[in-house]
Amino acid sequence: MFIKKNIYFEDDSSLWNKFLKGDDDAYEHIYKKYANRLFLQGLRFTSDRELIKDCLQDVFVKIYKNRTNLGTTDNIKLYLFISLKNTILNTLKKSKVYFDPLDENMENEYTFDNNTAENELIGRETESLTQNQINNVLNILTARQKEAIHYRFIEGMTIDEICVLMEMNYQSVQNLLQRSIKKIKENLKIV
Repeated sequence: MFIKKNIYFEDDSSLWNKFLKGDDDAYEHIYKKYANRLFLQGLRFTSDRELIKDCLQDVFVKIYKNRTNLGTTDNIKLYLFISLKNTILNTLKKSKVYFDPLDENMENEYTFDNNTAENELIGRETESLTQNQINNVLNILTARQKEAIHYRFIEGMTIDEICVLMEMNYQSVQNLLQRSIKKIKENLKIV
């Protein structure tokens, strides 16, 4: 009988340190914890799902092979987001594919498990109405504002993390978020 170890890591720092020391369970935990989030993050740079999967695999293979040379971090998510972003951008540059990081035409895929046709219809109508309201409000934002809002409220990143990812200074990110929120609030009153 195979018994799987139940592994608990207090924080990203201890998890990363165990991985750096060769703990394969820590590596597996990092992969399981962040792979899906990273894939969704990759969709912000390209709609080519296979390219994202390849780049995601490259990131995890690279950190595994080079773990003895990697430094410490207390924020694995940010480290991996930046690694994936750079890998995707480098791959796109090599293939000379141009992209819009916030492609308005990319579709989000949602799956529902409804038991009846009525529930399915209600679900589709509700989703469509909600999606239209969100799109109407978000369409007033610039690409950078959308990106900052996504990182802050969808990914739950701190302003410092957003600064690193968007390559902006702290005050600029704060201003960007404040202007974005103000625009959203003003337009939600209209909707």
